[in-house]
Amino acid sequence: MPKGAEFIIRSLENAGFEAYIVGGCVRDGILGRDPEDWDITTIAKPDEIKRIFSHTVDTGIEHGTVTVLVPPEEVERGIRSFEVTTYRIDGEYTDHRHPNAVSFTGSLEEDLARRDFTINAMAYHMERGIIDPFHGQEDLEKKIVRAVGKAKDRFAEDALRMMRGIRFSAQLDFSLDEEAYLGIESLKESLENVSKERIAVELWKLLASAHPDKVEMFFSTGLAPYITEDFPKIQESGIPKLLPFAPVEKIVRFGLFLRNVPDLARKILRDLKLDRESIEGGSHFASLFSEEEMESPYALRKRIARYGLKMVRDFYEMRLALLQQDEAESYSPLERRVEERKIAEQQAVSIVKERLLWITKVESEKNCVSLSELMLSGKDLISLGVSPGKRMGEILQFAFDRVLQEPKENEKEKLISYLQESGLLDS
Repeated sequence: MPKGAEFIIRSLENAGFEAYIVGGCVRDGILGRDPEDWDITTIAKPDEIKRIFSHTVDTGIEHGTVTVLVPPEEVERGIRSFEVTTYRIDGEYTDHRHPNAVSFTGSLEEDLARRDFTINAMAYHMERGIIDPFHGQEDLEKKIVRAVGKAKDRFAEDALRMMRGIRFSAQLDFSLDEEAYLGIESLKESLENVSKERIAVELWKLLASAHPDKVEMFFSTGLAPYITEDFPKIQESGIPKLLPFAPVEKIVRFGLFLRNVPDLARKILRDLKLDRESIEGGSHFASLFSEEEMESPYALRKRIARYGLKMVRDFYEMRLALLQQDEAESYSPLERRVEERKIAEQQAVSIVKERLLWITKVESEKNCVSLSELMLSGKDLISLGVSPGKRMGEILQFAFDRVLQEPKENEKEKLISYLQESGLLDS
């Protein structure tokens, strides 16, 4: 527990109010993981919390949540802000997402009872230890994600919990409780009530996990059509193999996930309302898997000019990893033409390794792979009598293509001579 969390608990208790850390930080602490957030729950009301601490922010005061900023001397590991929430009971969830109202309670157990999964419904105190009325520790030992109470009730309250359950199973490499699985199947349509932005966050957290292959449960439970309308087509084209060790970057991981549906990648990412960079980058990365192979260093430099050096390198590194993964898999002795497949895969690995060597050479020799690196500029062309406009752009592009073919030609005088010889500039 960070110093700041203990300071808040001690301060609340000195004022006569019970307090604990709660939720995911307790779960992660038991598992030996570093918690992303440290949340505190207390019997104190929001106005009482604000009277005790000098620096607070009303982040969700209508639901009993106040963010407390601890003094600089209590900051540890760079953590200064903590959400402190009053013990509460949630009212009815008519929108399948948020309670219409909340009421405060004096019971920690009632507060824990409103939470989604048993592994998140535990509290901890420095002296009193772990408070675990719903057997979350037991489920952690069994490696299972189980709802608090009846799964259908929890999912009917908040439909996003269905995706969260699957996401937790991926992040922790746990199984999803059968009752929870069946609850998702029966309430899948209610995911329509959740914003695409929140859906995208859960999808990304799963794909960013060490077990992205568990995305398959979005299809098997029937949630897929409610993620985006085109999402089921990913399964129709074959859910692709994913790489748990791939860079945890949206462009790479979404691109890998959508590589079997390159024509739909941009629309799926746009429907998820991702940022522009992720939409463009993810769809481009996906499309690279369906493009024809670059047969020469010149063609590869053109690809780099279009997509950028990092994306092209990432693509070939991921393609190599996928090929090596396939190569490592054992084939059934009954499978026909096994040797032919192995030879084809070995050839493909050799080709990708060669392309990675070409990329390394582009980097080491500092080849020009973008117009900004061209040693001939628009100002140079103006001095040679070319007016700004479409023709100037065409001339620069022509010169750039020359340099992509012959990297050593990226010198101003050489390019001017080349353009003159080509009839694009007056001698």
